[in-house]
Amino acid sequence: MTKIKLYSILREIAGTGEVHLKIDSCLSVEELIRKLGLHKVKDVMGDLRFLQIIADGRPLSFNDVITKDVKEVFVLPPSSGGLIDVKVLVDNNIDLNELVRKIYSSHKDGAIAIFVGIVRGINKNEKVEKLYYEHSSELVEGVLRKIAEEGMSNYKLSSVIIYHYVGFRRPGDLSMVVAVMGESRKNVFPALEKIVDDIKHRAPIWKEEYRESGRYFLLGDKEIKANSLP
Repeated sequence: MTKIKLYSILREIAGTGEVHLKIDSCLSVEELIRKLGLHKVKDVMGDLRFLQIIADGRPLSFNDVITKDVKEVFVLPPSSGGLIDVKVLVDNNIDLNELVRKIYSSHKDGAIAIFVGIVRGINKNEKVEKLYYEHSSELVEGVLRKIAEEGMSNYKLSSVIIYHYVGFRRPGDLSMVVAVMGESRKNVFPALEKIVDDIKHRAPIWKEEYRESGRYFLLGDKEIKANSLP
């Protein structure tokens, strides 16, 4: 049996805060939402994409499935402070149109700013073959969430989304997408720049770059060639 935990308005709509569900093989996130009666949230909030689904500590998208071995699923509405959505991705595709729809949680704010990081093809006049992003799976999402919360508080944002890829990426691939929403360009532009800088300097994600001349560790403002290590 899989335990499903519901909170706030979702608990009210479902009529309970906890459901035990038998999953025979797998269940899509969309099917789970319908089984719990949470499709009614759309009548209240206008969009189901604001729901956060976490299965055994792993955030799920609406295209994912929940397998029978999952022990606990949390279904969460947006927090009182607004939408914060943090994900570490391997090969998932990002639909930027869907991302804009997701972050546009209300009509009170008038500006969305988005940063899209792309793996460059040339660095130091050399062809880049690929990058490898190593990360601490135990720490990374907590650090990204903390950065998002600070940005929301310091710049009076209503929503923050941070998606960062890990593993191997090739030139032209996305490496990171950050989106923020606020009252106007005067707060979203500086907020976006600060959040991206904080991710680069504070997130436990490390980059190795494979170039024509070899493999390099990129650490802060330094690069160290792998074959030069003692």
